[in-house]
Amino acid sequence: MGSWHWNDQESPTATVGVRATMGAVTMKNDAKAEQRPYVFVRGYDSRLHINWWNGKVWDWSDQGTPAGRTIIEKVGAVTVQDGPNEQQRPYAFVITDDSKLHVNWWDGIKWNWSDQGAPSGRHIREGVGVVSVQDSPGAKQRPYVFVITDDFRLWVNWWDGSKWNWSDQGAPPSHTISRPLGVTTMKNDANAFTRPYAFVITEDSKVWVNWWDGSKWNWSDQGAPSGQLVKKGVGVISVQNDPNAQQRPYAFVQGYDSKLYVNWWDGSKWNWSAQGAPSGRLILDSVGVVTMKDDPNAFTRPYVFVIGDDSKLYLNWWDGKAWHWAAQDTPPGRVIERPGEALTMQNDPNATQRPYAFVITDDSDLWVNWWSLT
Repeated sequence: MGSWHWNDQESPTATVGVRATMGAVTMKNDAKAEQRPYVFVRGYDSRLHINWWNGKVWDWSDQGTPAGRTIIEKVGAVTVQDGPNEQQRPYAFVITDDSKLHVNWWDGIKWNWSDQGAPSGRHIREGVGVVSVQDSPGAKQRPYVFVITDDFRLWVNWWDGSKWNWSDQGAPPSHTISRPLGVTTMKNDANAFTRPYAFVITEDSKVWVNWWDGSKWNWSDQGAPSGQLVKKGVGVISVQNDPNAQQRPYAFVQGYDSKLYVNWWDGSKWNWSAQGAPSGRLILDSVGVVTMKDDPNAFTRPYVFVIGDDSKLYLNWWDGKAWHWAAQDTPPGRVIERPGEALTMQNDPNATQRPYAFVITDDSDLWVNWWSLT
């Protein structure tokens, strides 16, 4: 029987606490290896740090900053593989104090900082998220980084296999983009290419998605939950009924009533569903969204971590038949002050996935609420 645990990840140093998380990924040295979490944070020194599992213990590593710059905002993190059997390599994208995009990335031997710049004549206002795409299941993965610029339009910084490019995705017709929601990728089947979906919230507090259909980019109006406008994004994932099925996006949002809603694709049409809130509580903020698989051939199940108005962690999760709310509480003797990141772990490719939810407490430490199989 498994159980939930809280673990204090502490902070980068005795004098530098965690100010905000910048993204999280899992790493594998090869296709059969154990996954290892890497959580990127911004310290109170405005530098990038990683809390990572080396296979035996947790470590903190100081990644520094781009030359002459400080880090002010997150975009997200992703892993890149040069082939299905190659080592995964983390890429963490951040916005610096000159409103430009930078990436801290592992080339297989060492860490590097690269200046991605900004779209010509523009400043980067906010990050939407990062995904990696593949032209086929055996192809190299290529990062796509979505951001909002100072003219409230969506841009993507993407790797074509030989160089980085900036592309103007524009904005929904007759609207401006006010807030990010999140990004995911779609595959029509196991052998198909991946297609990016970037969800945003417009000035009228409704959801739109900018998506690639295989030949062109499209904007689609997702609207809002019935009788409710969208306050902010919670996260976006893709689910599968089985490993060979079409992936289906789920976009979770917080309404102005401080409750959780999901905009999801059932395979033929989009739907809005009201997830509510934990009993007697309202939702204050979000931590992250992941999908869970009980084994490699199982369907994926969404897990949504949020912070309640009592500063405790809660989980909205799908068991395969029904949605549930679970109270994850708080680290012993601490209060959750800021949201963090969520990811899933596997001990090996055939093992059950296990959720990890990272938060920042009132002493500026990083904590993780994680599921153990024992």
